[in-house]
Amino acid sequence: MFKSLLTKAGILLTIFSSGASAEPQVWLAKDNQRQFVLMGSIHVGSDALYPLPDAFNRYWPQADGLILEANIQKQFSMPAIDEAHFTRKLLPPSDIRTLRELAAQLKLSPFSLLESPPWLTAMHLQMAQSLALGLTPDKGIDQVVFNRALKENLPIFELEGIEAQFRLLSSLPDHGLNLLQTTLNEWPLLEEEMTCLLTAWQQGNNAVLTELSQQVALSEETEQHLLIQRNYNWAKQLTISPQYQKGTFLVVVGAYHMMGEEGLPALLQKQGFTVQQINSAQPASCQSGIAKKTSGHRP
Repeated sequence: MFKSLLTKAGILLTIFSSGASAEPQVWLAKDNQRQFVLMGSIHVGSDALYPLPDAFNRYWPQADGLILEANIQKQFSMPAIDEAHFTRKLLPPSDIRTLRELAAQLKLSPFSLLESPPWLTAMHLQMAQSLALGLTPDKGIDQVVFNRALKENLPIFELEGIEAQFRLLSSLPDHGLNLLQTTLNEWPLLEEEMTCLLTAWQQGNNAVLTELSQQVALSEETEQHLLIQRNYNWAKQLTISPQYQKGTFLVVVGAYHMMGEEGLPALLQKQGFTVQQINSAQPASCQSGIAKKTSGHRP
């Protein structure tokens, strides 16, 4: 559950747009001793997301391990949360009214949302929306490749783990208030945004994904916590950790972690790896509501 929001504001809990002939992007990062096959993940999905790209699947038989953000089989009990950190204590009254309206729309308990920290409230909202759209965590890319690895006895490695992700979310500025307010303020546009994002992901269009990621209204500090700092940490792990010094590894993490000059492929290139995209992209035939709003057009 924690993983489902660990992309940029969780907006990759998305609708699948069918009919594209290109594939989600896959990168190959290699040096003399090892190679990493990297693919961005969608954390919830449907059967329409599959099969996965040939450029990813063809490396599976020779892989020495699957690397995920977290081993989702490990159990973790969330500790008690201080009442001072509850959403009802931190969210302004006007936003609480919006939250109550969304709770009624999504058939969620407003009491539960208000008695959770803002980051967890945002997660509940995003997950409820994805379920209403017919998307489930068991069809997310992470879960599907995890299950396949278990079935075929492929070693599974984690970059941080569920407990570390909990600590990350708990340490967000104001306990994730900016994350929740972004979700509430952009809610009318999120479904359109989701559709465009998935179209771009499915078609492997890095430029569109990068542009959309830059238009999400998270604070710089929140973005650093959720995205940038983790990218640097993961690139360092892949470069220096003993278990990754030789062989072929499949790397599946949230799709926004692959984007831009501080994305994982770019950071590995800076570490001395040869990095290339190994499948093709097509122009994504969409523009998000947020993008239109940013450019001065009506959504």
